[in-house]
This record gives sequence, structure tokens and C-alpha cells, in this order.
Amino acid sequence: MKLTKINYVSAVYFAAITLIMYEVLAVLQWSLRSVLAAQGISITLVNTFITAPIIGAVVGYLAVIVMILVYNLVAKKYPISWEIKK
Repeated sequence: MKLTKINYVSAVYFAAITLIMYEVLAVLQWSLRSVLAAQGISITLVNTFITAPIIGAVVGYLAVIVMILVYNLVAKKYPISWEIKK
């Protein structure tokens, strides 16, 4: 079996996972807002729950797209292959 190309749709799953991860971190950050405010860090609701997770998901999506592109270019010349035995 040879793996010579990864589908670009798989990057969408990484974007969704990244968005979920940043939303969980946003809840944690929002729960610690009084501690962070005491240190001089201001936290807004929009930035915490909307802006930061979306930017993180887009950056994660683009990073995975670049990794898939590099892999597909390298895999054309050096395909990964393995044998499966039952």
C-alpha cells in the first residue's frame, strides 16, 4: 500500500479541533479574569470567545494546509509504502 497524497479536506478537521481547543481555553481564561485583571491584563468577552479562537483556528488550518502541501510534494518523489498481513 502506498501513501502518495493526503486529502486537503483533512485540514478542516484540524481547524475544528483547534477552534474547540481555543474555546475551552477561553472558558478557562474567562474564569480567571479577576486574577489576570489584578496583574494588569484586560480581558474582553469578544476577544476571549470570538476573535482569539477564530484567529487560532485559521492559523491552525493554514499551517496544516502547508504541511499537507509539503508532504504531497515530497510523497510524489518518495512515496511511503507498507505491507499489511492478515
